Amino acid sequence: MGPSRTELMQFKVTPDERKLIEKVANKQGCTVSEYVRSAVIMDMVLEGEVDAMKVVVESIGRKAVQVLRKRADRLADLGGEG
Repeated sequence: MGPSRTELMQFKVTPDERKLIEKVANKQGCTVSEYVRSAVIMDMVLEGEVDAMKVVVESIGRKAVQVLRKRADRLADLGGEG
């Protein structure tokens, strides 16, 4: 699991911006916080911000480890059936 998120950031949006952000976040199956955080970080990556690239790489690494663990667990379960 990644670092715990304890810091709060707030910003203002128009009603139309809010509706759009909520709609797209929902469409992508994530919370507004997850969507906005990802969008901001990816914008920083596109601008060449090295620290943002590190955040993305670390996140991908954590997700890859989770996928591999699940796959290993499934293989172990299959091995125990025979």
